[in-house]
Amino acid sequence: MSPIKLRRFTLIELIIAIALMVMIASIVAMTGMSFYNGYDSSVRATAKLKEYMAIDNVMDSHIRNIVPFKWKDDDGTSRLIFNGDEHELHFTTLRRSYGDRPGALLFVRIFVEEDKLIAAYSPYPRLPWIEEEQESMPWTREIIAENVEEVTFAYAEKSTEVEGQIEFLETYLEEENSVLPLGIKMTVRWLDGTQEQWFRRVSGSSANSSFGERTATASTTSAAAQSSNSAASRNTGTVSGGGRSSGSSSSSGNPGGAVRPGRGGRTR
Repeated sequence: MSPIKLRRFTLIELIIAIALMVMIASIVAMTGMSFYNGYDSSVRATAKLKEYMAIDNVMDSHIRNIVPFKWKDDDGTSRLIFNGDEHELHFTTLRRSYGDRPGALLFVRIFVEEDKLIAAYSPYPRLPWIEEEQESMPWTREIIAENVEEVTFAYAEKSTEVEGQIEFLETYLEEENSVLPLGIKMTVRWLDGTQEQWFRRVSGSSANSSFGERTATASTTSAAAQSSNSAASRNTGTVSGGGRSSGSSSSSGNPGGAVRPGRGGRTR
């Protein structure tokens, strides 16, 4: 019986086998890398979507429900608890009142600190004109989004220059205004350079929910302008009606809107 002869691989066959193994390994590695990149992209997109939903919830639950709530300061002056800075917002909002909650009002601050978009809450009146370090009660903080470079607020108000138009103000400070803005736009910019904008109309910005102050202020300013024009006409000996001063034109160009003294220097 003849012995069995073992056939050895030639050099060419060995090279081809190694090449095939390298090709298969490359395909497996590329497939694995594509799967990992897709999974990582999906995780990041999901995290971003959660942040968008959290910001949407803040806009819908709190900013949409901002109401004009006033509190007396140490001098006995009734002041609006609302302070609209360019990079920070302090306001009073409505919430559901049930169970053991203290009440239906919630006092909120929104700002960026250490690359985090933070909403701070308090069920008790927190006054914008009192420094935070002087407050005895701590805020309850919630992180809305992370890796945030900046948050910017803009405040919608009726234009005093063009009738029927809306202008956005960079600040809307309590000491300059007795009523709320018509709406608030919030722009969030992340560290990766992306940014998104949200806008909500404020529920407590109508004439009735502002205690009629928009209509009353506009009527008072209009009456004052007419009185000023009449006095000017008597002094110059001319009949009022042939022309209108710039102050009167500005008042009539803003029907039903808030004409507030001392706001001519607003930054737009």
